[in-house]
Amino acid sequence: MLTGRPLVVDSYEPHAEAMVENGAWRKGGIAFRTLFLFEKLQSKRARAVIAAAEGMQDYALSAYGHVPSRFLVKPACVDLDRFSERNVKDPALLKELGLERKLVAVYAGKFGGIYLDQEAFDLFRVARDRWGPRFHVLILSPHQPDALLPYMQQAGLDPALFTIRFVSHERIPDYLGLGDFAITPVKPVPTKRYCSLSRTGNIGRWGLPVVITPDISEDSGLIVNAGVGAIMDPARPESYTEAIAQIDRLLTLHSKSELYAKVRPLAETHRNFYIARAAYQAVYGEMKSGGHLP
Repeated sequence: MLTGRPLVVDSYEPHAEAMVENGAWRKGGIAFRTLFLFEKLQSKRARAVIAAAEGMQDYALSAYGHVPSRFLVKPACVDLDRFSERNVKDPALLKELGLERKLVAVYAGKFGGIYLDQEAFDLFRVARDRWGPRFHVLILSPHQPDALLPYMQQAGLDPALFTIRFVSHERIPDYLGLGDFAITPVKPVPTKRYCSLSRTGNIGRWGLPVVITPDISEDSGLIVNAGVGAIMDPARPESYTEAIAQIDRLLTLHSKSELYAKVRPLAETHRNFYIARAAYQAVYGEMKSGGHLP
């Protein structure tokens, strides 16, 4: 903003208010006020912005008092070529992890911060109560198992119910492919309506039904409207039972290949790399052809 060069803001979404909502900052603190000021300034100064969700236009008008005239949307896109049906339920890996004949909930990510913690394990308890010893949880995370033990204990869950691994990026497709359904336990704070989660796109390319929290970008609505998942609302603990019942119906009524064919098109339509390419071409191609970029 200080150089006079054309400014393009990518991943245009709220950050200052998100830090307050997640309890990291105070609304009146200097960190919040400084970042929020620069968010307003860059909104007014930007030649173009590339938002993560369409609703960011409403937020910008309300919070910053200005919507940049060149406004494009690019959600968190994923490489659809890195996964196919051949990664689903890899027999050797199932045997290695002892997950043969198990109904597996899979989660790749952290707990705490912008993510739920105890609530996720309370959901696992509901699932265990429904499916009994057939149910298992596969967590792909940098968390050490001991760090998650208090959540298991509070939910009344045996640690043997969980397999916790930190795996390389290259192995993620094989491990996620072991799941029968996935969870996206993002805290449903207001600013999450204007963000985009790469993990939801990743789950989509794996063709897994999803349990997600409400009002997360456009994802929550897409998943429910397409009938490929369910909502868990921390404000309504009874929704955990409803969500697991919905997942049970999906798994009972559809084969693995049918679910893959039902879920995968969402990622292909809403998280494909061609969306990103089109947005970048529209902004940088236009600026370059107009002689605005050096």
